[in-house]
Amino acid sequence: MKSRAPLVMMEQLVMVLVFALAAAVCVRIFALSDRLSLENETRDRAVAAVQNAAETLKACRGNYGEASRLLGGTWDGTAWSISYASGWSPLAEAAEGTFQVLAVPADSGQELLGTAQVTAFTWQGTELYSLSVAWQEDAHG
Repeated sequence: MKSRAPLVMMEQLVMVLVFALAAAVCVRIFALSDRLSLENETRDRAVAAVQNAAETLKACRGNYGEASRLLGGTWDGTAWSISYASGWSPLAEAAEGTFQVLAVPADSGQELLGTAQVTAFTWQGTELYSLSVAWQEDAHG
């Protein structure tokens, strides 16, 4: 009578290989989902930071100096920039590995209507989110 041991060993080897393949696919999917989750969290925080800057600018009726006093950042006469650490906590000044929200005045083409483009960037300059904002300016200011 012939021994069935080699056949049983071959069966077990095939099962181990199938299991290893399935495990490798699962690990790759988990790594991808972690990366996507981090990207989505970064984008969500960028949207919130841009919306905060836009709403502050609207509340200040385009007074960039006042907006930077309230929310932070610096107004250099041409753009209002706010720097954030990797965890989206505000920083006093830009540093490597940070995010930046930039509000740049734009011409609305209409009298007494102020507009700006507010955009969030990574340190490398990749745009995360952008929003146009408009407000009614004071007639006697």
